[in-house]
Amino acid sequence: MMQEEIQNNICGLSPQAFEKEIEGKKTALYILKNKKGHEIAVTNYGGALVGIMVPDKKGTLANVIQGHDSIEGVINSPEPFLSTLVGRYGNRICRG
Repeated sequence: MMQEEIQNNICGLSPQAFEKEIEGKKTALYILKNKKGHEIAVTNYGGALVGIMVPDKKGTLANVIQGHDSIEGVINSPEPFLSTLVGRYGNRICRG
């Protein structure tokens, strides 16, 4: 996907709001879009899903999850693993 397409995502999220360095690693926003125009917005910080745009019964696209509009929102959330794919123990359970 081209940079200008990321800027004009239908979720209305700003990629710049998800750019930060945490413990020496850069965070970013990724937009995945299919041929029907459905869109998923995900960060590389825990794989947090911050937007899922799909059509309702009338065909109007709507965000169907409670996500955050910035990386700060993800980090400072009272529910730190809300919509994340990887929780606090990801890749850390020995013989689990």
